[in-house]
Amino acid sequence: MKYSIGKASGVFIGEDTVVKIFNLRNKPVKAARGSYELCWARERECLKRLGNSNHFPKLIASHEDHLGLQMTQCGESLFHTWQEHNLMLYLDQVHAIADALEAANIQYFFPGMDPLANSKKYAKFPLSNFCIEDGHLSLIDFELANPVGSNSEKYMSDRLRYLYDNYNAKGFRQSLVETLKNPRISYESELMAKLTDKSKFDEMRVQNPREVYKTMTSFTQPSEKIVNEWKKYQKRYGMDQAVDRVANMKLANVCTGKTVVDIGCNDGYITGLVSKFATSATGVEPHVELSEDKPANVNWIRTTFNNFLESKPGTFDVLLSLAVSIQLRDFGGLTEQEIVNGYYSLLPVGGIVVHETQKLQDRPNNQNHTNAMIAAFKTKFVQVDHGDARGSGKREYYHFLKEA
Repeated sequence: MKYSIGKASGVFIGEDTVVKIFNLRNKPVKAARGSYELCWARERECLKRLGNSNHFPKLIASHEDHLGLQMTQCGESLFHTWQEHNLMLYLDQVHAIADALEAANIQYFFPGMDPLANSKKYAKFPLSNFCIEDGHLSLIDFELANPVGSNSEKYMSDRLRYLYDNYNAKGFRQSLVETLKNPRISYESELMAKLTDKSKFDEMRVQNPREVYKTMTSFTQPSEKIVNEWKKYQKRYGMDQAVDRVANMKLANVCTGKTVVDIGCNDGYITGLVSKFATSATGVEPHVELSEDKPANVNWIRTTFNNFLESKPGTFDVLLSLAVSIQLRDFGGLTEQEIVNGYYSLLPVGGIVVHETQKLQDRPNNQNHTNAMIAAFKTKFVQVDHGDARGSGKREYYHFLKEA
């Protein structure tokens, strides 16, 4: 379970869903926000209005008794991943985000709303308000947004009312565009705001953002008190979808007694689950830090897929390609056929690829990529199984066999 702390909420991040609970820390909220109840109500109303839009979390459930919201997971924060993407490719998506907000009559909080404020060197739109997954950008965090005409707008604090009286939709849109065009400026702005010891800014601004984020434990590691609060709600939200994925994709059937390689294993959680019935499991991951607290038959390799292939690692009985192939295409510069050829080279005759698609629902780019992947697989492999991997995003799985 990943975790992030905000000014008014704690966020618990699962594989496919996110739970945001307000007032976990039981500290007074800043007067401008009004109250925890208003923060929760603003976010809930915005997500309801945006339910049919593609670039925002989908609201799954809301609980007024403890001010909780459950929503779909939208990927990783841009705050610590922006250097890994060519953000100029996403300009059309931020315009789609701005269009959807205008259509839903939602004003989104952003720096620069106050016409009387002095211009600050470090006052840019925060990258942490964006998430990215499979080349798809989403805007998150609506606790300060204004769903125009709602009850929460009626009870808005004087400070927020003043700011939204001066709201400029064109200015908001331009702030999104400028963030993608100049992500370092936004990153350094947010880094400066997050650092408790500002003297470390010059040292940290030039470091890898992922490495910097790992040091920010006040944002990423909950206190024991918050963990205990969360435990009250874990059963209600049921967020361990990884176990269901293992069952749905029949991984025990194909991996038992086999050597397994998990390409793009992320935090290695699935790799660890598979290792319980595999002979050995190797996780290959270029970006996410992998825990050394692992089973004895698990091996981590910190590298890209391209470099892994060049290292000629030998062959494995089973290759897991779980919602990763589009990253191999976009960030590794490989065609779908080259990805499949690489998989083929890592398997002996009789070897199996378990391929899980990216989210397919309402994602034309992912659908086109999946079609190209399946066509490429069929030039090298025989399809032996196909089914639903997980309900979120309508992901599917395939088993492909390497024949003689």
